[in-house]
Amino acid sequence: MYNAIISEHFMSPRNIGELEMPDERIKIGNPICGDTIHVGIELKDDLIFDIKYKAYGCAASIATASIFSEYVKGKTLQQIRDTPLADKETMLGELEPNQMHCYEILLELFHSLCLVKAV
Repeated sequence: MYNAIISEHFMSPRNIGELEMPDERIKIGNPICGDTIHVGIELKDDLIFDIKYKAYGCAASIATASIFSEYVKGKTLQQIRDTPLADKETMLGELEPNQMHCYEILLELFHSLCLVKAV
């Protein structure tokens, strides 16, 4: 059973799709469950101006990509780097043990985005 946050983002995912000419691309995957997320980012200096993704996997993975994209859009790269772990821990709501891989995906998305340089 999915919590309300996961259910809402799975039923109405935000920022899904592809950017025509992204400044940066991120691809992450979970070898255990096979979930994969491809992210395209459009930057204006240090600002995440737009973000789109394609997620292949379970409902919780799709929702995770949606939640992440909604959180980071409009923030600077420095704001993303400064996101407290406590915020990341609560972003997905309460997860069942078999959904914890989505938290790992979320952390990997944040880590990958922290490596991006401003344009």
